[in-house]
Amino acid sequence: MDREGILWKLVSIPFRFTPSWVGAIGAGVFIGLITDRNPELKEMLKDLEGKVFLFEARDIGKRFYMIIREDGIHIQPHYRGTPHVTMKGTMDVLFNLLLGREDPDTVFFSRRLEITGDTAVAVHFKNILNSL
Repeated sequence: MDREGILWKLVSIPFRFTPSWVGAIGAGVFIGLITDRNPELKEMLKDLEGKVFLFEARDIGKRFYMIIREDGIHIQPHYRGTPHVTMKGTMDVLFNLLLGREDPDTVFFSRRLEITGDTAVAVHFKNILNSL
């Protein structure tokens, strides 16, 4: 296992025992940092206003919802409705995808990422991620 793989394993251990609301706050801070560093990303995400994404990290049993609103991106541990797009994978795949370190097509076709829901919204989000 490479150094990054070992790092993800070590980081994932505390996340397994963290309450969902704490994880959602952490994910919100993480995504906030990404969008603050990439103003063009924030602008592109406006095209997805009103859309809800569910990210599920299977290896740690955690999930969070990303809701794109006019006033920004909101991260919540729970959501009453049905998300437009669901993305399931390991924590490292999901985070690297959001950081632009993983190619969405590669992780999808290698079956390291499962995507369900509204295909048009998923493809638009994938194209945004590809531009990172």
